[in-house]
Amino acid sequence: MRLALALISALLCSTAQADPGFPLSEADKQIRAGKILIAREHPDVLKNVFRNDGFGGAGSKVIANSMLSTSPAHIKAAREAMVVERHGTGMWLIRFPYVNAALIETRHGLVLFDTGYAAIGPVLADVIPTLSPKPLTHIIVSHIHVDHAFGWPALKAKWPKAKTVTSDLFPAMAAKEVRLGGIIGRKNNQPLELQPTSIDRLPKPDILFRDELSLKIDGETFELRHAPGETEEQIWMGLPSRRAIFTADYYQGFLPNAGNGKRILRHIDEWAAAFRDMVATKPAHLLPMHSAAIDNESEIARTLTLNADAFDHVSNQVVARLNAGERRDAIAASLDWPERFAKAPELDPQYNRPEDLARMVALRWTGWWDDIPSHFAAMPFEAEAKEALRLAGGLDTVDLRARELLTSDTKLAARLADWAYYGAPGDPKALQLTIDVYLARMAEKDMPLQEATVYLDQAAKARAELEALRRVH
Repeated sequence: MRLALALISALLCSTAQADPGFPLSEADKQIRAGKILIAREHPDVLKNVFRNDGFGGAGSKVIANSMLSTSPAHIKAAREAMVVERHGTGMWLIRFPYVNAALIETRHGLVLFDTGYAAIGPVLADVIPTLSPKPLTHIIVSHIHVDHAFGWPALKAKWPKAKTVTSDLFPAMAAKEVRLGGIIGRKNNQPLELQPTSIDRLPKPDILFRDELSLKIDGETFELRHAPGETEEQIWMGLPSRRAIFTADYYQGFLPNAGNGKRILRHIDEWAAAFRDMVATKPAHLLPMHSAAIDNESEIARTLTLNADAFDHVSNQVVARLNAGERRDAIAASLDWPERFAKAPELDPQYNRPEDLARMVALRWTGWWDDIPSHFAAMPFEAEAKEALRLAGGLDTVDLRARELLTSDTKLAARLADWAYYGAPGDPKALQLTIDVYLARMAEKDMPLQEATVYLDQAAKARAELEALRRVH
């Protein structure tokens, strides 16, 4: 129970900042309150939810989902968990909970690839001088995400002359990050109070490039390549003189987070092409921003090619089936996923599923309509849910059937639980069914983290509503 409560406390942790952040909705407050109740009552389920919490590395009960915090506790947690690894000549992979940064020593200075989340910046500012007395001359930021870009202010304060390098799309993506901060924070399980409402906390580029840049630093060529992946502006880097690549969020050590149903469009075709371009450089060192480094040329080629093949397989299959007239939901639900991919540890679906990638591909190449005729006209789900309950003969019938389905078809049980929750709002039986069904779903041993957090939020909201009703009565 202590572990579960600690995880939930970390999720709810926030630190005051000058930036006012975004206001919490009533639903946000309910989810926060409900998570505390569920942590107390169902600690084993929550341990299952967070079993893949580290995103390819170590997790942290303190840092968890407060990656924008620079509180002393967060900085201390990042510092204590940090591991510094040397790979090749003059290259370090600095590993933290959830994410890595890479440091390269040149003849007269240092180059940093990625800056981590907010608490990592002050730690890097302290640890870099212990690795080399040379000044930091360049800060390369791969993309805008919170775990890669927000350590930048502390580094720039320490080395004000360091040049910041990004894709030329970075400023536009930074503007989007601020404009959509409320939805990004909510969908990414980040405290809304800490979400930036201006670009002041985001990296300010000194060097921008389009597509590719051969950056000469102290006689060495740093090859920067833009390839849309998790974001439009994402970049990776090659260092031919040391046979090294720095892979940002392309390689993750598990099935990459390319099917994220909560975030902006991911670019699976370009992502696959980036994997193949990396292999073509014949690297002997792969330093990733998630998961462990690989220092073997044949293993790097095998792993990256496997990832590329898997992405191409999903993309080609989805497009072919769309062209054949199949519906998007049917394609994702019956996606062919060969044993070669299913048994590969490098493609473990611990964060999202192969079918999530299929849905992302379909989203990119089709409109919002899902080919169900009635869905073309906008209608709140509550209206459908209420009618479904009426047709079923009432909430009691739906509740009974959903509980029967928990032993045979949990996906369908969850659909019925949604009918109950949205069709009979505030009904104690509907709330309890929602809690029970989504607790069962979270406990499934193959449940990816991203999907589990969706179910946790829904169960928590229902649990808070049920608690409020009990207090009234």
